Amino acid sequence: MRVRLLFPSWQRIEHQTHYALPPLGVAVVAALTPPTWEVAITDENVAPVDFGERPDLVGISAMLVCQLPRAFELSRAFRERGVPVVLGGLAATSLADLAARHADAVVLGEAEGVWPRVLEDAARRRLRSSYRRQDLAAPEEIPPARRELLDPARYTYRGVRMMDLLETSRGCRFKCFPCLVPRLTGTCHRSRPIGDVARELGSLTAQRVFIVDNNLSQDPEHERRLFNAIAPAGKRWVSHPISTEPGTLALARKAGCWYVYQPIISPSQEVRRRIALLHDHDIGVEGTVLLGSDAHGPDVFERMVDFLLECGLDLAEFTVLTPFPGTAFFDRMKRAGRLLHEDWTRYNAENVVFKPRRMTPARLAQGYRYCWERFYKERSQAARMAALYRRVSGAWDGAIAAPEVKVVRGQKAGGKAVWGKAVRKPRPE
Repeated sequence: MRVRLLFPSWQRIEHQTHYALPPLGVAVVAALTPPTWEVAITDENVAPVDFGERPDLVGISAMLVCQLPRAFELSRAFRERGVPVVLGGLAATSLADLAARHADAVVLGEAEGVWPRVLEDAARRRLRSSYRRQDLAAPEEIPPARRELLDPARYTYRGVRMMDLLETSRGCRFKCFPCLVPRLTGTCHRSRPIGDVARELGSLTAQRVFIVDNNLSQDPEHERRLFNAIAPAGKRWVSHPISTEPGTLALARKAGCWYVYQPIISPSQEVRRRIALLHDHDIGVEGTVLLGSDAHGPDVFERMVDFLLECGLDLAEFTVLTPFPGTAFFDRMKRAGRLLHEDWTRYNAENVVFKPRRMTPARLAQGYRYCWERFYKERSQAARMAALYRRVSGAWDGAIAAPEVKVVRGQKAGGKAVWGKAVRKPRPE
């Protein structure tokens, strides 16, 4: 029997550099598929969906809320052709009742221990309306992803191979208010066996890797053991936040840490300190900057950009605070009558979908655009990204025009980065 796994497209943030990374979730589900089933993957972000195909089952993974409308369209197209469809993923779990109206079955929560049962029922044509395990998957149950089902040639940008994705743990104990991920993976941090992670990393064909864990700093012991274990693979990797304890940072750099994503909600000495420490260990920083909190007034945009430039931040990705369904923040906004609509295609962290407390929606949208334009005014996003890539490979030397030869914050003439020595105020004692 044959199952086709689909990863739907979605509306990307306009100002982002548009490239695709190979999706991890569907590749893990493929690894959970018994050998009695022939499995294939289509990532609609890099290849069209073949609606003429007639597999025995279609599985659609909707991780992002803004993917759901497209997931429903894909489901309808196959169901009209007589092919049963199963929906799963973080977004489908968060809007389970809605998802159930658009599929023959919905997988709620993690797929480990559930997906084989779905396939067994599908083979017998006895699909239940929903499937959910009663507990969270043990870390040992998480299999190596079947990345060979994804064509690496499709995951390039200007001829440069993009990163593979790797998961070393699940769950996040920090419970940040806008985050939807605990809805799927829980708030208990579960670390995969270090040996399994090291073997999977060593098997990757890409030299650059994105470790997708929510936050590596949750368990310092796991973090240090992980860095020691993955260092021999010789990969360069990116992750969400890591500990800034100097010894751990030294291990991270030795293990191949290239740059990290640093969440930023407001200018603060703590953010300044973290950026400085990462730079001191030759690790770059991309700020994921959230705009529109209840503490933000119309003056936040100029202050935020000035702060980020003073800190010598390497890259910034500005986003609009979004109340994702499934979070307490969404429930609070809905009760207060502050949601503007529930058009899920626009819940992509670019569009203003709620009423801010201290400004109008239009002012937040205007300020969001200002931040993108002002931060990259002196040095373009492409030039900054190319500088990061040149630190690990010469592959982009001719792929992107050289950065402007001018002195800017965190930069010397000729485009040579000054790591940890950017123009900034003295560090607080």
